[in-house]
Amino acid sequence: MRNLANDSALDAALVELTSAGARTHTGDIDVRAGAEGDLVDVTRQVARIVEEADIVAGIALISVPHTTCAVVVNEDEPGVRADFRRALERLAPRAGRYAHDAAPHDEDGEAPNGYAHIRAMLMGAHAVLLPVRDGALALGRWQRIFLAELDRSRPRAVHVTVLGV
Repeated sequence: MRNLANDSALDAALVELTSAGARTHTGDIDVRAGAEGDLVDVTRQVARIVEEADIVAGIALISVPHTTCAVVVNEDEPGVRADFRRALERLAPRAGRYAHDAAPHDEDGEAPNGYAHIRAMLMGAHAVLLPVRDGALALGRWQRIFLAELDRSRPRAVHVTVLGV
């Protein structure tokens, strides 16, 4: 698997797009969820970065550089939040047995978190791509952008890359 964060082919593609008139703009959002299963709404921060891009039409890539959280688009409603937590526990129970739990961990005090890695893989949502129209995110009426914390509370980053004209 290629690491696109340091990929010269990606850099070359961006140079080609920008030479054809497309522009890029990036921004980062610092996030800290309160606990496992939290959904942190980052819609306003993402929208601000998109507006700063001064792009009329294009795309916004919202991603996280972490293996135990995700980016999702959904409704901000208490029932959805509760259902999300219950579904995570059913799919990959915290008290389950995971081979990853025996792996060495780099951080002091890091608890076994095999469940969080499995949850992230099942969700498959380390990034979402959204349209930018008329200089703003083109979201549906109820859509919000969330960082979904699948592990313990810790500092997280959300990267936003906007590309367009």
